Amino acid sequence: MGGMFDPVHQGHLKIALTSLENLQLDAIRLLPCGNPVHRGGVFASAQNRLAMLRLAVESYPDIGIDDRELNSNDPSFTLTSLQKIKQEQPDARLFFIMGQDAFNNFHTWHRWHDIFLLTHIIVAARPGYQLNPVKELESELKKRIVPSVEKLKQTENGKILVTEYDLLDISSSMVRQAIFSQKSVAELVPEKVAHYIDTHKLYAREADI
Repeated sequence: MGGMFDPVHQGHLKIALTSLENLQLDAIRLLPCGNPVHRGGVFASAQNRLAMLRLAVESYPDIGIDDRELNSNDPSFTLTSLQKIKQEQPDARLFFIMGQDAFNNFHTWHRWHDIFLLTHIIVAARPGYQLNPVKELESELKKRIVPSVEKLKQTENGKILVTEYDLLDISSSMVRQAIFSQKSVAELVPEKVAHYIDTHKLYAREADI
């Protein structure tokens, strides 16, 4: 499950935990982006984002963190990370989880067609977002979409499952906005993450959120 996690919030955890159960996965790995190519910069350092992730998942043994992109100076490409993961675990079947808003821009990702050769795509619907792919991506969606987890797991890779999870309407920008406005984020992020943000004075001075 990729993302900036800037910061990690309860919505991220809900997607991870729901996917773990509904897809009957052995484990979830959060893959924080190190050097984004398709969006603006990050607000918290790699060190701080990783520290918050570790605090957020410490109570969930089936959710781990893959920090390879944070440890690299190269541009972060999902394809590259998935290729390396597949090399390390050639027998693993991969399921890449992304938000519905991210999927709408999937056609802009580096060699996005090749990603289907390595993994299935799980699109986790977010409240307030519509699945609105461009024509090229819509064509791929029609070819690859499956109606159920059972159908998804009949093949090794290359399929798309659009979930109907009951997700939380929370985003990292919402958390940053609340902090910048000096509002409580107690319901938006795990308690230890909120404490970490406060202790390290993260996001309090970010005007561009």
